[in-house]
Amino acid sequence: MKKAVLTTSIACFSVLILVVGCKKSDTTSTPTTIQETALSAQVSQSAVDQTTIENDNDAIATDATKATETVPAFNSSTKVTGLFGAPSGVDSTKDSTSYKWFIIDRSPIARGFKRMVLRYLGLWENNRVMKQGYITIELIKGTKWTDTGAILKETDSVSLTYRDGKTRIYQNTRFVTNVSGGFYNLKNQTNPFIYTMHATGSVIFDNGTQRTYWIARRNTFSKTAPYPFTTNGDTTYMGTLCSIGGTTRYGASFWVESPQAISSSAQFGYTSPTQGKRKLNYTGVATVTLTFGVDTTGNQVATGIQPYGYKVDWTKLNGKQGSAIIAY
Repeated sequence: MKKAVLTTSIACFSVLILVVGCKKSDTTSTPTTIQETALSAQVSQSAVDQTTIENDNDAIATDATKATETVPAFNSSTKVTGLFGAPSGVDSTKDSTSYKWFIIDRSPIARGFKRMVLRYLGLWENNRVMKQGYITIELIKGTKWTDTGAILKETDSVSLTYRDGKTRIYQNTRFVTNVSGGFYNLKNQTNPFIYTMHATGSVIFDNGTQRTYWIARRNTFSKTAPYPFTTNGDTTYMGTLCSIGGTTRYGASFWVESPQAISSSAQFGYTSPTQGKRKLNYTGVATVTLTFGVDTTGNQVATGIQPYGYKVDWTKLNGKQGSAIIAY
């Protein structure tokens, strides 16, 4: 799921760069070099911002999921030996140390008040990234996370530092609804597992600039081979079903339409969707359409056939149609 969404973001903004590159040859009113350079720089930076923000948010949300599925009933006294819990024989009635990078602090849990805090230890994860800060996880509806209709409120205050020295600071609020009941684990018999995620947030970059965004997704994971996963938009924005939007560090608005869910599976890998469509709307650039799961000629692959990549279609400034096929 995460990588499928990330693939969408990378593709969308990569194409925007292509569109910008076409301006000089496709218009009768040729932009100045300064205008071209400024727009190209902003679009290129937006591409980097979008991919890193998707990556970072998914990493933070995944940690919250692990903590929640470790203690789905938000119980402060029961030993944890579940899906992501401490090994058998380890006393996990206190703070869980079953993860290398964070602890699960269950001390805020009280009768009728189901809240726990994931606290990062400030250690390097796989020698790649260091997370600092915390995620507050509260069960605001339901008696346990595995209940149908249960809702989590997750509040992030997390900074991520990478080996290149760059740091990004996130402030996010997510509401995650368990639509189907159950959880991800294949041993859990709820099939499929369906949940929605609605979030608002912001990120501050090294130079002090800020990007704000909202996310609205509906995700479905089937526990029947080849374990297909689909992710779709879960809100109506500008009259269409959308999955994400917001304002760039330059103050420009963007939103991504979701006319068809992106689908992938374990058969070809979750980073190689077999079908799906997205339409990216970005200030100053015509709508760009992405079609996932095509062959080298841009045709949709048949069921069971390895996809080559995705096809990109856009309208050039001269009114003609442009297209590109990009490999996964």
